[in-house]
Amino acid sequence: MTLLRFLTTTTLLAMAVAGAQTAPAAKAQETTESRAFSIPAQPLPAALIAFADQSGLTLVYDARIARGQSSPGANGLLSPDAALRDLLADSGLTFRFTSATSVTLSRERTAIESGPVTMNELVVTARRFEESLEEVPGSVAVLSAEDIERSNIDDLNDYVLRIPNTNFVEGGSPTDAELSIRGISNLIGGSATGPTSGVYIDEVIVNPTGSNNGLNPTLFDLERIEVAYGPQGTTFGRGTIGGAVNFVTKKPSADFEASIEAEIGSFPDGRLRGAINGAIFDEDLLNARLSFFGQAADGFIDTPNLSEDQALDTNDFGARLALRSQPTDRVTLDWSAAFERNNFLQGAVATEDSIAAGDDLEFLINEEDADSEVTRFLTSFRTEFDTGFGSAISNTSFFIVKDYTVIDGDFSAADVFLGGGESENRSIAQEFRFDSDRFDLPYAGETSFIFGANFSFNSTETSIEISSQSDLDPIFGPGPGAFINETDLNVFNVGIFGDVTFRPTERLELGAGARFNLDRVEIDVKENGAVGNLAPVFGPTLGPPFSAKETFTGITPKGSIRYEWTDEFSTYAAISTGFRSGGFNTLPTVFGTSFDEETAINYEGGFRSSWFDDRLVVNGSGFALFYNDIQVNAFIPTGDGGPAVATIANAAEARSIGAEISIQARPVEGLFVGIDYGLAKTNFVDFIDPSVGSLSGSQLPNAPVHTLSIIAEYQHPVANDFADAFIRWEYNYTSDFFNTITDVVPGGDTFGDRNVVNLRVGLRADRFEVEAFAENLFNEFYQTGETSDIAASLFGLPQNGEVGPTRRFGVRARVLF
Repeated sequence: MTLLRFLTTTTLLAMAVAGAQTAPAAKAQETTESRAFSIPAQPLPAALIAFADQSGLTLVYDARIARGQSSPGANGLLSPDAALRDLLADSGLTFRFTSATSVTLSRERTAIESGPVTMNELVVTARRFEESLEEVPGSVAVLSAEDIERSNIDDLNDYVLRIPNTNFVEGGSPTDAELSIRGISNLIGGSATGPTSGVYIDEVIVNPTGSNNGLNPTLFDLERIEVAYGPQGTTFGRGTIGGAVNFVTKKPSADFEASIEAEIGSFPDGRLRGAINGAIFDEDLLNARLSFFGQAADGFIDTPNLSEDQALDTNDFGARLALRSQPTDRVTLDWSAAFERNNFLQGAVATEDSIAAGDDLEFLINEEDADSEVTRFLTSFRTEFDTGFGSAISNTSFFIVKDYTVIDGDFSAADVFLGGGESENRSIAQEFRFDSDRFDLPYAGETSFIFGANFSFNSTETSIEISSQSDLDPIFGPGPGAFINETDLNVFNVGIFGDVTFRPTERLELGAGARFNLDRVEIDVKENGAVGNLAPVFGPTLGPPFSAKETFTGITPKGSIRYEWTDEFSTYAAISTGFRSGGFNTLPTVFGTSFDEETAINYEGGFRSSWFDDRLVVNGSGFALFYNDIQVNAFIPTGDGGPAVATIANAAEARSIGAEISIQARPVEGLFVGIDYGLAKTNFVDFIDPSVGSLSGSQLPNAPVHTLSIIAEYQHPVANDFADAFIRWEYNYTSDFFNTITDVVPGGDTFGDRNVVNLRVGLRADRFEVEAFAENLFNEFYQTGETSDIAASLFGLPQNGEVGPTRRFGVRARVLF
């Protein structure tokens, strides 16, 4: 029966894609089965909690709309929808069933003569449970499913441009990107044991050892993207000094729905993606959601020394299957598995001459180079049991990333340094936690808490081999030669965390939490050597094979206070701390010795406000983050008077002071305007690098001072309300910034500012959407990273840099069934 239902659903999707007529998508069903309710007259918030407990349904709503209201109660043998109508009588609230187990409450909409509409409520999980964004005592930026689809957000480059005070730099391939939040990013080249900003997919961290090859998955079928600013160690886990990025995927439901989307771009490139969702057995017993994507592109950079079929092409495909079962009213079981494979050639690298000229970008590369490949696989199993007092949650996950990258060590057409790098990241994690319901506590008022523990084993195996393909005499001596490195890094982590929230009055909320973190770090450098004519190049920077292990511990407390002055205006203040484990040096002079953990403390305050019956929402925050014992690459001279070599030391202190502000408005019917601005003034407070001198007062790398995103969209009904015609304008700005520590000296190189404009026009209806777009409309050439150009420096070849996408035209169509 299971297979038959699944095949039937799949066949219906295939018929729809082929143009066959299908039945209308089912609406979320209201539950009509009667049951006994005993809810006395009382304040509406308490009545809704009682209803959720007695009905077994999940209520999703902004707590402000119920606050201060009373309910007449609901008693007798009633269906859940009838009981809700009784509870909400005269409240001005309405409800709709979004699934068989979920109900969304909202204010009743009344006709307004001038036609403005209110803003949509944003639900987030920044504190590991769903709540309105307005209730979070901290700065959180959110892109909803609607934002993601309408802005065609596909990867790191897309969402970073939309989120204030975020940035990234690349190093020659899609797997080598460093994320920056509020100017905080990784400042060491290798040997990291944890991230500075954690990236999560459905609460599963995908960069647990700080490795970059899991950092930039293709984004598809998402419910939302959340960026929580500042240290998030209590709620999200290890690392997260700068913040946490959480990708929340769409979950299965009982209602049948399907979609298919196709896109053609001018690189040339194409993309196909879709999803199918529905019940396999009776609703709630087993629901499934299958989503998939595939895309290919010829690239936007000319390669004049290659034949046409060897252009800088990429192809990417993947799928996700999610299952949800609710065998009883108290138990929810979720399982998911996602797979992605990406093939590419070197990444978006271009000569700096062509970038500066603002003309066609080009790149010279060896014809012998083959495609690189990244494979990602993530599976997780989550169990949630409603105890009647709260939810007991278990989450088990397994994550693996395999990365094989062709290394053109000279980044040129010269036949000098060629090789390959291979890495494999594996993570097995288990978390147990208890999320309590709200309960009354004497003198503390309404109280809730989270308490839990997690365990993870994370390993990274890397292998690099670079060969000199030609006789480099007299520069390096007679050739050829080779450099080989093989290293294993294992990190075992234990975390114990808790968070408690008190509401001594209806409008005051106090919060406190802490996390204990233990990392057992083990490193095994199995091979590390250079032979032939590369020995003089790499030899001074190498040490012998070694093994070492050490344990790092830290406690990261936090506290917050939030006060609602009115139903439309609240303020908050918070203090949070961050911790990242230490590690081991893999370079000489201090080879095999450890470096210490780094820490941070963040002070923050902000406000949330809505105006004109929720037609205007303005949220703002200010912060001061102090970053201590930062792990940095320091270049120190060798004792025998030889060249300076790199090592890792806790040599720096820094600070980041700034603000974020978000403005969203619907001034008239059909018009939406959104403005997000970030300011982050960063500098080293105390840092002396032996090779370049004092950098105290210098701006941090990968830390633009200003970021700005402006969205304006207008839509209007056409053809007797058959569809809405729309035009959408997007402007994204990032001010200039430094790439590395060695650039931040006075007069050092910077990446220029970015001004990227996108334009989209089309039709949008209940069952379809069609759009024509121009992304990077004015063909802004901007650099996102640098490459290590050994041959360029030695032989006078063009320098190279990583670049963002150039102008791209295209069409996109989406059909819903």
